[in-house]
Amino acid sequence: MAEGSFQVIFGGEIVENANLDMVKRNVGKVFKLPADRIDALFCGRRLVLKKDIDQDTAEKYRLAMQRAGAVCEVHSMDAVAPTPAPASAPPATVPATPEPVASDDQMSLAESGATMGNHVEVPDADIDISAIDMSEVGANIGEHVEVPAADIDISAIDMSAVGARMSESVAVPEANIDTGGIDMAEVGVTIAEHVEVEEFEIDISSLDMADAGSTLVKPKDVPEADIDTSDLSLNSERATF
Repeated sequence: MAEGSFQVIFGGEIVENANLDMVKRNVGKVFKLPADRIDALFCGRRLVLKKDIDQDTAEKYRLAMQRAGAVCEVHSMDAVAPTPAPASAPPATVPATPEPVASDDQMSLAESGATMGNHVEVPDADIDISAIDMSEVGANIGEHVEVPAADIDISAIDMSAVGARMSESVAVPEANIDTGGIDMAEVGVTIAEHVEVEEFEIDISSLDMADAGSTLVKPKDVPEADIDTSDLSLNSERATF
């Protein structure tokens, strides 16, 4: 296979258990891209990152993206690709008037497994990122910043010997509460007088109890729905949802 016949495709997929925000930052460092352009790469559509490159170069791109946490695919450009739809094609419009309903003699039941509509191929998004450069494998994405050691003066701090008390114990005096005026009742003595509560009198002489099994509320008759479905019939092909 001739050189320059491979392409690298990215569909927004990331490595399992990877953090999406972290992967975006890693990819941004690899390609040296701003955040808004990185978000465009993770739009969910299949994008062509590089094309017209040899297989070894394509694998280098794929491995670099995998180390960043993104999953790419390497495909041969010799494979037949679906024909993209014309860019100037007008959008589909809904007819102003509904289609006439066919009569019963024009319809029949579709066979099991039949497809009601034609499958429409959606072409891969072809985004030119030729101006994007990738760092070599092993290159440092960011400059290492040396952090100076903390310079803290602890000469005035002393350490106590093992077993030393860090603080003096403070004795808490016993509570001095005078209970001389308090007396305890004998066992069985009633502490409070019992207050009789009068029974609540309710006149229920006008109430009656229905017999067991009686219907307390009469059900209302709901008329059956009268819907004319004589004009409805099944299409000749099975619908695909």
